[in-house]
Amino acid sequence: MSALKRNIVSLFTLQGAAYLLPLVAIPYLVRVLGPATYGRIAFAQAFVQYFVLLTDYGFNLSATRSIALTKSDPQALSRIFSSVIAAKLCLATAGWGVLEVACMTSPALSRDHALFAVCYLSVLGNALFPVWLFQGIERMGYITTFSIAARSLTVLGLFLLVRGPHDILLAAALLSASPLLSAAISLPLVARIANIRLVWPSLRHMREAFVQGWHIFTATFGGALYNNSNTFFLGLVAPPAVVGYFAAADKLIRAVQGLISPVSEAAYPHIAILAATSREAAFRFVGRLLGVLCVGAALAALLLYFTAGPMVRLALGSTFAPASKIVQALAPWPLLIALNVVFGALFVVQLGLGRLLTASIILPGLLHIALLYPVAKYLGPIGVAYFMLFTEACVFLIRLFGTWRSRPAELRALLGGFGSHFVRLGHARN
Repeated sequence: MSALKRNIVSLFTLQGAAYLLPLVAIPYLVRVLGPATYGRIAFAQAFVQYFVLLTDYGFNLSATRSIALTKSDPQALSRIFSSVIAAKLCLATAGWGVLEVACMTSPALSRDHALFAVCYLSVLGNALFPVWLFQGIERMGYITTFSIAARSLTVLGLFLLVRGPHDILLAAALLSASPLLSAAISLPLVARIANIRLVWPSLRHMREAFVQGWHIFTATFGGALYNNSNTFFLGLVAPPAVVGYFAAADKLIRAVQGLISPVSEAAYPHIAILAATSREAAFRFVGRLLGVLCVGAALAALLLYFTAGPMVRLALGSTFAPASKIVQALAPWPLLIALNVVFGALFVVQLGLGRLLTASIILPGLLHIALLYPVAKYLGPIGVAYFMLFTEACVFLIRLFGTWRSRPAELRALLGGFGSHFVRLGHARN
């Protein structure tokens, strides 16, 4: 089996565990905590997710690419690893300061100050767990092993320790601790796995890491403006129970969306290496990948729409029945995500069109933020769901038009690969 196929299998296993294990626990958790308490946790997680994205800073793409291109040089790997870890810890520390100021100055946040602090464990874990390193050296099996072990422990803790709404802080801590446990397991083994040693990073090398990740950071953080802000803004204007319905529906949708990530994450370093020798071959490969993802995502969207009611009752219980309408409204989401993942990390980033990537996120994101509060207040969770689809469609159209204007040859190569995928499907049926 090729390295690419092994990595795809590893990441599918990881993604399956990442969503299956919590989905096993969520039916228990939502019943024990109730919609209102679960909504409070979801609101805190949505706010803390901004700081997770801050510590990511685009390193999951920029550092992955740097690692993939220098993986045969132990000295360069050690320098990149140390610089990125140091940069992420600096960002996590700065984020904690911002969180403390926000909780002390905002009445809406100060009521659950302890809850926000507990959820911040996920930020520290994200800073320390070097997913980008294992992706860059194409050893994703280690990510799978470490993550499944950590998630299994936290899910077991939820079943054993959380007994009612009074255990809200314990539940939040267990939901947030998985990345930190993964880091604790993986970091002692990095030297043996990747032939890396920790070195003291220079300010110049840290600055290089920040510069390389800037455009990706602005695009990723901009994406949070219309992804993560939905639950957060809804929590500002709606009762906790409504937030709980929306957050639960969002988790079901993202569980399906998560099937896209293993393919794109495993393919990213492979495409970076392939593009170094033949850009046309690389983008034809991306086009074939686009065909596979679109077919799968379209089928998933149909399944979500027509089985939303039974799915919600089975996964969440009858008290979460209102979430089924939100699931139906969000059913096209996986297809739009598939298009934007391919046209983003796998195409626009490889073309070096950092400004287009940034514009495609920032412009729709700012529009989304500008209108999200009135949408959440007057149209409720269903209106927010449709607004999410509108914004994601705008992202795709900007990327498509931008690449058509600036890189028509590469776009033709991608679409040629996309078309060849369906030609092969037709031949297979005949």
